[in-house]
Amino acid sequence: MSHFISVERIRGEDLEDIWPLCTKIAVNMSYPSFFCCGEWLKTAANALCYKNELSILVVKKNDCVKALLPLVSKRNILGGNDLHFLGTDFFPDPVGLICSPTDRDESVLVLKKYLLAISGWDRFIMNWVLQDEQIAWNLPSKCISTENFKTLPHDFNKLLGNFKKKKRYNLRAMARKFLDAGGRMIASTDRSSYKYFLDILFLLHQKRAEERIHKSTFAGSRVEAFHQQLIHSTDRACFYGLLLNQQIISVIYGFKFDNRFFYYQVAHDPDYADLSPGTVLLFFVIEDCCLKGVKEFNFLQGDESYKKIWTNESRALYRCVFSNKTWRSYIFDFVDQVRFLRNRFLRKMCRITLEQ
Repeated sequence: MSHFISVERIRGEDLEDIWPLCTKIAVNMSYPSFFCCGEWLKTAANALCYKNELSILVVKKNDCVKALLPLVSKRNILGGNDLHFLGTDFFPDPVGLICSPTDRDESVLVLKKYLLAISGWDRFIMNWVLQDEQIAWNLPSKCISTENFKTLPHDFNKLLGNFKKKKRYNLRAMARKFLDAGGRMIASTDRSSYKYFLDILFLLHQKRAEERIHKSTFAGSRVEAFHQQLIHSTDRACFYGLLLNQQIISVIYGFKFDNRFFYYQVAHDPDYADLSPGTVLLFFVIEDCCLKGVKEFNFLQGDESYKKIWTNESRALYRCVFSNKTWRSYIFDFVDQVRFLRNRFLRKMCRITLEQ
């Protein structure tokens, strides 16, 4: 039996039928990611993109959808256009081609051919992909970050039992100190409570940023508009807070997808730093995830030291670039090669200096 494989470009009003399909297929990815599900992608499309910038490439085999590639086109510094995964403005990870592992290699081949046959783009830049995605595309790549994660047992005490005695004692002592002060953990129960927690999260982020005199990446009208839209379109958001004296002093914002918890944002009131609210809330949230049978706690990208308290497990996140045959892409490739050779030379000179 012959198999007919095609690629269809979906835009405009036809996208409404695609978002639920993204969620359905994302569950079957080699690593099912919330940031590949339809709710995240639809919000990104509505809040962050102009209609002419957005398209989704659909791979079909005998009229059956096998893979989805949501793309957004953005202007590059040479005046051309680069393609990016939709929804990567606010550092989600991991992302990738939405398809099952068994369909990926075949889908990647047909997508490469399709992209090279159309005009209007210089590079397809894939940020925050896992190693198996990088291997499937077979492209030049570099590691740009790591995501820490913790495989969770059902028994929270078993998790703590793997820690050294001093660490275990310190974590429990901080939690007990907060409880003895009259505090408790609260959590969102349904979509109606999301806005309450999100508004407090933004306020705490702002207060923390003002105290430390630095700009928060989780601030600004664009960020706020995106997340206000998102919480109205998903039931997968999870908010946890620490309540003390009728005041929420810390909030964690994340998502549950395929029995994994994606830890997206945290903020706490600096006035209560003596109670270690960030660490204490994380303690309670991980405990709650264990009790509910969540199989993995994904800390997402970033090398913040507090993540190392909980885990030494991590995955590399890569940046891959698929170049079109345009004069702009040749310039970008040349600059990347020069940068690579310069860095290699500097590393070599540093080693020579240290050896002398």
